[in-house]
Amino acid sequence: MAKNKHLKTPDLNNAAQSNKLVEATYKMSVPAKRVMLMLLGQIHPGQQDISGKIKIHASEYSQKTGVSLHQSYVDIKKCCHELMKTIITTRNQKEKSTEMCVVVSWMKYHDNEGWLEATFTQWIAPYLHSLTGKKGYTSIRIDEAAKFKRFYTIRLYELLMQWESTGKRYIKVESLRKIFQIDDSKYVKFRAFRKYVLEPSVCEINDKTSWDINWGAVKTGRKITSISFSFSKGDEVKKLDRCPDTIDMFD
Repeated sequence: MAKNKHLKTPDLNNAAQSNKLVEATYKMSVPAKRVMLMLLGQIHPGQQDISGKIKIHASEYSQKTGVSLHQSYVDIKKCCHELMKTIITTRNQKEKSTEMCVVVSWMKYHDNEGWLEATFTQWIAPYLHSLTGKKGYTSIRIDEAAKFKRFYTIRLYELLMQWESTGKRYIKVESLRKIFQIDDSKYVKFRAFRKYVLEPSVCEINDKTSWDINWGAVKTGRKITSISFSFSKGDEVKKLDRCPDTIDMFD
């Protein structure tokens, strides 16, 4: 741990991760994704050694997510189990290789005290440490992402924040479906994808953060193949719960 001794205390409201991890494919429950972000928030992006134990308190989870303290106890205990089983898949285009790993390798929950300890796996470590000074990583505001109620919203938010400096992102529909791990049999037509995935996610970001997101469909011939996003900081005051009720399989 001596390699980390000169680093400042990490900003617990920022989760830093390699862009390869931002664009990785996986699916998990919304609470598990929140726990994952809070674990990432314990790591300074300049750390070289992340093998140590990380603590998460139910009270902190409750404060960031807005759920009750009792539900926070349930979430952090259950979701670390989920993170130990969730497969994260990354693709290296240059090497033409695919890599799979899980998030945490060990956890200990303190029943009567409402907090847990966990350690990241050695396989996910390259996506989390020694990031300072590199261009290929993204910082996510945990207080914004943890308030979202849809898995798709959190993932879209991460993908957009990857291009925060430009305020623009162009992404293929096929790539977005793969990142979100949407089965080939679901939302096959773009109309359904738009109704149940895209528009509710954009709406939730617009309502619950100070970001204003706009998007447009890009066609290849007569088929919509890509989506163009533009986003910028808007008013701090937002009206909540204006988004239509839709089903999210990961809620």
